[in-house]
Amino acid sequence: MQFGDPSSFAIQCVHEPIPNEKGWVFGRMCVWARGQRLGDLEEPACMLNVTANHLSGVVKRLPSLHEPAFASLSDTELFELLDRALYEDDDRTSEEVAADAAKFFKFDFLTNGGESFDRSKSFIAASNGELRLLFKDSPKGLVSARVSVTEFANTVAAFVAWVQSEGENGG
Repeated sequence: MQFGDPSSFAIQCVHEPIPNEKGWVFGRMCVWARGQRLGDLEEPACMLNVTANHLSGVVKRLPSLHEPAFASLSDTELFELLDRALYEDDDRTSEEVAADAAKFFKFDFLTNGGESFDRSKSFIAASNGELRLLFKDSPKGLVSARVSVTEFANTVAAFVAWVQSEGENGG
């Protein structure tokens, strides 16, 4: 299945039907942003519900993702700022770590968003009607792309609706 356009923004998945009574939907998936594949499409038996729920949360946070201070940062600088604030172990106090998490967690994209994204970190920010996606994994390094807020939200909505429908049909 493919939702959206890989040349701008898309979610690609392969359904691996594993019957269950809990409505879990299993398969393989990745995200496409400006022709760049993000995530491991070969990772088998991922719970697609996890990523669908994670992406639903991102869509709900879209109105809060505009941060004017990010506009002057390069993609590398922004990735490093968010990575350091959320995931790096340094000499900040527990209070400083908690304050950074409260301020910056909303910019998390698919880090811990499902098995397909386990070996990566990614962030999302908004400006001028576009989303800035920053995605880093070992083989590729940092990948960045700008995508339309509307296209992103519509693509996620279609994927989430499909996962819900499949779950209602027994996975």
